[in-house]
Amino acid sequence: MATQAEKRAKVEEQARGMAEWDTLYQTYNAIFKVTELALLPENLSLPQLQLLSVLKQNGSILTTGEIARAMVKASQTMTGVVDRLEAQGLVERRYDRSDRRKVWVRLTEKGERKWEDAMPAANRLVEEVFSVLTDEQLRELQAQTDKLRKTAMGRLAEALERPGF
Repeated sequence: MATQAEKRAKVEEQARGMAEWDTLYQTYNAIFKVTELALLPENLSLPQLQLLSVLKQNGSILTTGEIARAMVKASQTMTGVVDRLEAQGLVERRYDRSDRRKVWVRLTEKGERKWEDAMPAANRLVEEVFSVLTDEQLRELQAQTDKLRKTAMGRLAEALERPGF
């Protein structure tokens, strides 16, 4: 049976950055799960809160495609999130009169109140998790993750332009 160090060495042999990617992935999932737990009393999932936040930050109305791009998700994935928020009266759909394929999603007053109620719990959790880093470390983390995000988004754009994708 291989030790953790041996397993890590094999991963590092496979690709430069793979161990860091694994750490990022595990970190993201852990933060995601503890945030979901913090949001349970609000009856919201993290993707639902993120969608409400995207609407709040962008004038309270966007198309499903714009929301999907902002959240880096497939439009089909957003449909289920919007369905659940709409069932709670937190958002409403409006179909574009000139293009029935285009669906606008609007934040309702109830949705805005829910966002205001849920954000303190999310903010407290983020503050606690990131408190292990200094302000300088946070700035450095932001700069490094921005580089990775831009590279990954560029690759995603290229992949989506390929025929048959």
